[in-house]
Amino acid sequence: MKQHQLTPEQKSKIEKQKERRRRERRQREDEYCRRIERLRRQIAEARKRRQRMLLLFLLAVLAMQESILAAFQRSFINWPDPHPELKDWTPDPSNDFAPAPSSDDYCDGYSREQWTQMAAERGLKLGRKAELKAQWEADPERENFPWRYQEWGYKPFLAEVMNDLTDQRYQPDALTGLKLLSPAEVHRYLDEVYSINPLDLLHCRAELSADTVRNFQSHAAGWDEYKRRQAEESKRGKELSRKNDDDKGVPRPK
Repeated sequence: MKQHQLTPEQKSKIEKQKERRRRERRQREDEYCRRIERLRRQIAEARKRRQRMLLLFLLAVLAMQESILAAFQRSFINWPDPHPELKDWTPDPSNDFAPAPSSDDYCDGYSREQWTQMAAERGLKLGRKAELKAQWEADPERENFPWRYQEWGYKPFLAEVMNDLTDQRYQPDALTGLKLLSPAEVHRYLDEVYSINPLDLLHCRAELSADTVRNFQSHAAGWDEYKRRQAEESKRGKELSRKNDDDKGVPRPK
């Protein structure tokens, strides 16, 4: 049997096919090499990230351990007493540490009788709070105030009373207190503005009672001027309406 002979065209075609397969194989090899290199870089980056995260975690644990150790050490340190006991101590009721009147309390080991005796020997007086309370209880105007303010340990200030305007429960008491603590010339202004909106009175609030009274007086003057202008405008409106009715022949009401 004779071997089949290939024509030159067939041989050329076969060579081209072989060359194409070799080229495709080289392209696949290059692509695999690029993929492998890319995976290697990704693995290296992930390893670096993991190392950084592990390092941060270890640093956090170290910081926590150091803080616990510091707290543990502080708990066993014998800190000095910030208020050492004085050897030669003189009681000072002006600082409001004395037992209250009619009270059987003890203060730093002294009974009320002992404290009173020592205070009298040293010429000390009652604390400022007790003094203010005594003055308020002896004030003849105290009975005119609402029970809420009578129970206070001192005569209320205007700014404190005005704070009660923000609470609907205490607004009537606040109005009474404001009128008792301010001159009579502003009482009508307080009543009229309160009847419209009690919170509008807060615009007159100041830190000092004298400043609050001056604000009441200036606002009262402005309020009177506003009402006067309103009355004039209303009067002009009525006159204009009456004039229009006369021009139209509308009879006036008898």
